[in-house]
Amino acid sequence: MNAIQYVIKAVAANSSIPILQGIHIQAGADGVTFTASNTSMTIQSMIAQDGFSLTVKRKGAIVIPSRYFHDIIRKFNDDKVILEIKEPMILSIVSGHSQLRLCGMDPTEFPSIDDGEAFPSTKLRISTSLLRSTIKQLAIVASTSETSPILTGVSLECSNDCLNLIATDGVRLAYRALHLEDATHNILNAVIPAKNLYELSKILNKTDDTTEIEVSNNRVKFVTTGLKVESALIEGTFPFIKNVIPQSYLCEIAVDTACLLKAVECVTVMASEQVIRLVANADTLKLLSKTADVGDIQNEIPLLEMCGEEFVVSLNGKFFIDILRNMDCASVRLRYSGKTSPIVVLPDDSLMSTLFLITPVMTR
Repeated sequence: MNAIQYVIKAVAANSSIPILQGIHIQAGADGVTFTASNTSMTIQSMIAQDGFSLTVKRKGAIVIPSRYFHDIIRKFNDDKVILEIKEPMILSIVSGHSQLRLCGMDPTEFPSIDDGEAFPSTKLRISTSLLRSTIKQLAIVASTSETSPILTGVSLECSNDCLNLIATDGVRLAYRALHLEDATHNILNAVIPAKNLYELSKILNKTDDTTEIEVSNNRVKFVTTGLKVESALIEGTFPFIKNVIPQSYLCEIAVDTACLLKAVECVTVMASEQVIRLVANADTLKLLSKTADVGDIQNEIPLLEMCGEEFVVSLNGKFFIDILRNMDCASVRLRYSGKTSPIVVLPDDSLMSTLFLITPVMTR
C-alpha cells in the first residue's frame, strides 16, 4: 500500500495516453518495483524480496489501471495479497476471501525511468532528512503562474562542496546553502519544477538515510533506499538574485517564531487583500489589519532583541505565514532596510544558512 501511494502521485490522471494512467508492476529476482509516470515526473518504489513481507515466485511485468488497483488494495482486510498473471494481460489479485481480475496493458510500451541519454558520472549525495526540510522551505515560495515558467522552479547551483537552492515568485524569495560532505569538484546548474520537488518531499523518509542526485541535460534523478524519482528540468536562465538581497539594514529585531506565526495568522483573518501592518517599537512588535465595513484587529508580541531604529511596514500576511510555517527554529530575525526594500527573514540559528525575502506592500 505504501509503494502504491508513493507512485500514484505521478500518475497522469487526465492523460490522452492510456498507458500513463496505469501503474507498471515488475517482479524480478530482487523484488517488485511499482512505477508511475507523466510527462514531467516518474516515481518508482521497490519492495525488496526478503521471503517474509515479499516472495517472488515467478518473474513478470504488467501495467494496470492505477485508480482501480489503488482502491482495491486499500479496501482489503487481509495482511497478504497474491498478484499473478495467469493469462496474457490479465492480473489476478487474491487476498483472503477476495478474488478479482484486472485487465492490463503491455509493459514494454511503458516509459522506463532510465530511458533517454545516460546520466553523467557527476553525482551529489545529501542527507535525506536535510533535503526533505530544504525542499519544504523553498517549494512554497516558487511561483504557480505559467506566465514566467522559470519561476515555477527551484534553482540548484552546485560549486565544489556547496549546493545553493533558490526559489522566488517575484514577491518572495527563499535561499539556502548546503554543505556537501563527500562532494567532488562538481559544477551544476539546474531548475527543477517546484511541484515535483514538493511531491518528492512528501515521500522522502525522515531517517538518517542519504539521497543521491544525478543531473543530465534535461532530467534530474533522486535515488534513495527503495525509491527513485525522476523529473524533467525547466529550460531557461534563473534570475540573478544577489543584487536583490539588502547588504545593510536600518533595524533588526528577534522574535519567538511560534509566537509571531500565531499573531500573523490571527491578524491576517481580518486583513483586506491579506495586507497586514507590522510596527516595531522599543520592546514590542504590533501587528494590525482591517477590512472596511467589517472591523479591525491588533495583536502585540514581545521582542527578544532590537537593534536600530523603529519601523512600520506592510506585508502580505499569507505569504509571511507560508515562510514562518517552514522555519525549523525557535526564533527568527527580521531585518528592515527601508520602505521599498525587501524584509529579510532569517532563522536565529548560526548553523542554518537560510534566508527569506518578502517585498513590502505599498499602502497609503
